[in-house]
Amino acid sequence: MRFLRRHTVALLPCLALALALAPVARAVKPGGNGKNTLAAPLALASEYTWLNPYDPPWCLSEDDFHLRQWAGSLDGTFSATERLCDESLDFYNGNWWAGGGIGFQSEVYVVGTLTDLAITSPLGDSHHAVLVGASTTRGVTTYHYQVCYVPSRSLSSGGGGLALPGGTWTITLSGNIAKAADYVNAEMTDVTYQQEHCPVSEQNLTP
Repeated sequence: MRFLRRHTVALLPCLALALALAPVARAVKPGGNGKNTLAAPLALASEYTWLNPYDPPWCLSEDDFHLRQWAGSLDGTFSATERLCDESLDFYNGNWWAGGGIGFQSEVYVVGTLTDLAITSPLGDSHHAVLVGASTTRGVTTYHYQVCYVPSRSLSSGGGGLALPGGTWTITLSGNIAKAADYVNAEMTDVTYQQEHCPVSEQNLTP
């Protein structure tokens, strides 16, 4: 059995469309009125957490998830972190804990210029966002980028390989952005999830 801890922060007035967000509503994006109007500074808009009561409460492990969304403008760099359990450090309820099938996915809809959206592991290596779509409404173009860093999954059996390295993971967004809807997700990343929410180049699927 799992329990839900839900925290919702008041959404930015300039991005009222985000009021329709659900925990995994990845199709929401900032709209336009014909001008690149600068939104309020980037701020947390919503946060959803599921934790397995048998897992350590201070890090993420099998079946947990943590979904966050930020909205607003950015001129520079913004970072968020996530702690994945490390089986050499995290002992709880008589067991040593790793991250299990937890992976990381981030995506952003931006009006403006994105310099980078990256997921960096505790070992220091990074995966970088790929442009997966764009749309223009009333003369304003919104770009959609995705990035994933996920453990391997078998296409034939659905089984997983080794867990991702435990420790602190960092998700970094940078650019000169008038409006953004930025999602940072840590959750179980099975075959279907990777196929639906990760760029092909960043899926980690084996035969």
